[in-house]
Amino acid sequence: MRIRAAHSQNAITERDQRIAELSNALAHPVRVALVRYLREKNGGQGVDNVTCNKDLVALFGYSQSAISQHVKILKNCGLFLTEKKDKFTHYFLNEKLLAEYRELIQFA
Repeated sequence: MRIRAAHSQNAITERDQRIAELSNALAHPVRVALVRYLREKNGGQGVDNVTCNKDLVALFGYSQSAISQHVKILKNCGLFLTEKKDKFTHYFLNEKLLAEYRELIQFA
């Protein structure tokens, strides 16, 4: 669906843009499950809350490249944060951004 730029320019707010960006990142069930997995892993606390791509491939049963593509989308919007450890990249959830998203989508 196309939105006419001339008509939508004033109607679309920064908040609308941010909601759309984060919602698009969560628009696939695998990405929602990835976020849920990191959210629930060890209660979201401590060193055991991080994981690497190898763990996600084993857990979800998808190819490494498929998981990498989903993780890339979550990283690009800021929901997944990364940290390099030796030859592995560890992922953890950006809890602050997830809380912001929950707040944004509450239309009052």
